[in-house]
Amino acid sequence: MILTKETLSAGPSIGTGEGVAHSKRWYVALVRMHHEKKVAERLDKIGIENFVPVQQEVHQWSDRRKVVESVLLPMMVFVHADPKERKEVLSFSTV
Repeated sequence: MILTKETLSAGPSIGTGEGVAHSKRWYVALVRMHHEKKVAERLDKIGIENFVPVQQEVHQWSDRRKVVESVLLPMMVFVHADPKERKEVLSFSTV
């Protein structure tokens, strides 16, 4: 295939952040250790879609058992955002 100016600019660019101005993409936000759930709550409050993979585990002591959620990918929050929202996420002090 011969690449010309028309074929290069015909569709959205892949991996460069260019292309359709208002399309949302999935990003990985690297956050401070043990701040994954706090960042996700803050993103929920401002209406930005996000995902933190967690797993429920049972911790057992001699007197009790407790079900806790542990983060599967430490220091990572997946964010579905457009370029404007992405800049807002990057302004967080914990990101």
